[in-house]
Amino acid sequence: MKSMNEINKIAVNVLGTRYTIAFKSEKEEERLEENWGFCDFYAKEIYIRDDIEEEAKDNCRNLEEFKKKVIRHEIIHAFLYESGLRENTHRTDAWAEDEEMVDWIAIQMPKLTKIFNELGIM
Repeated sequence: MKSMNEINKIAVNVLGTRYTIAFKSEKEEERLEENWGFCDFYAKEIYIRDDIEEEAKDNCRNLEEFKKKVIRHEIIHAFLYESGLRENTHRTDAWAEDEEMVDWIAIQMPKLTKIFNELGIM
């Protein structure tokens, strides 16, 4: 397991597609100005603010867990995009309760868990 301090740039396999996770400043990646993290589906890159611990310290007691949650959140965005679900969510009123979504999570969870364990963010 890698600690959050050891992860500067790493690649993960998202449904057969290679995504890079990188920690960047707001100056290096302007899309992080208003976000803790950002997933660029077309470049296959996930960006996490490198100052997340400093910026969140007044609102969060467990900064390590918050950072892990942000990384998991962006990886899930990548999985939703790569599986095609992101593009088709407008067809149901109760998207999060839809059986298709429940099945997707059940089927993909072992793959997500594997990546989260590899990164030490479970």
